[in-house]
Amino acid sequence: MPVHAPVLRYLDEVVRQGSIRRAASQLNVASSAVNRQILKLEAEIGVKLFERVGKRLVLTPAGEKLTLHVRKTMSEWDNALSEIKAISGESSAEVAIIALPAFLEKIVPEAIEEITAHYPKMRFNIFSTSPIDTVREMRSERHDIALLFANHHFRRYRLADRIDSSLGVVMGPGHPLASARQIALADCAEYPLILLNDPWELDATSEMEFVRNNAPFGSRIVTNSFNVMKEMLKRNLGIGFFAPIGFIDELLSRELVYVPFKSPDASGSTGLFVHEERAQEPHIKLFVATLNRRFATTQERIDALLHRGAEGRRRTKAAKQT
Repeated sequence: MPVHAPVLRYLDEVVRQGSIRRAASQLNVASSAVNRQILKLEAEIGVKLFERVGKRLVLTPAGEKLTLHVRKTMSEWDNALSEIKAISGESSAEVAIIALPAFLEKIVPEAIEEITAHYPKMRFNIFSTSPIDTVREMRSERHDIALLFANHHFRRYRLADRIDSSLGVVMGPGHPLASARQIALADCAEYPLILLNDPWELDATSEMEFVRNNAPFGSRIVTNSFNVMKEMLKRNLGIGFFAPIGFIDELLSRELVYVPFKSPDASGSTGLFVHEERAQEPHIKLFVATLNRRFATTQERIDALLHRGAEGRRRTKAAKQT
């Protein structure tokens, strides 16, 4: 959509090509038309914009200054067009997302449902990752948006939001540990573990705590399926070490129970990372804003859930004392 005067496009192309003839060929116009517009512009502002060096046209200092302004103007125009398309629902741009499985349970699907109601042509490429694959994937910079543990730093990605929570034990409501207020890792030693992926999601420091307490570490089930892992937990076939984010519905319905670890270092905070070079692209900004709303809602639900769990354990303790 050529809203700006043709001379702006002509000037930019001559700078790129270093030749009026080659610029005219790229623009699909006559060389005389390009030459006439450049001469007219020079006459209007009263300075030479180009000088010839050998067979190539190069910018004068005045030409360099003007070219910066022209390119900024054209870039802002292109961005405005993209945003208008996005606002009108015409954006068909793709958003590349990498996420831990817990985010793919509700947050990502709900965010996509919300945004596609307004921007139905927007497309999504979603990659589920495990902690062991995260670093390699983030180094590739293929993903626009990442939903991962917040305690990591990734080159060229900035943290745009976070959900604060702690790691703890997730289990069925009939499990012997379900009524505990907090749990130490050593308390878990006699119960089989259900792990999502391998190696263990907790770090080597946690494993060393098992060793220091002479507590055996072993898994009954290892799976790469989040849904399979949930079903095993519901059936009391073992316990899992997770933050509550991927289990909110099951915790609210009391199909599962979450009890935090005693360790103050057991952070389970999760973050929303955005590639810094693509963060201002209209479709990325729109989807990040949608995820921000989902993060706020999820944080409220987790806070309410933890408060309810603490209240329930206090009531249970009081009932036992009476």
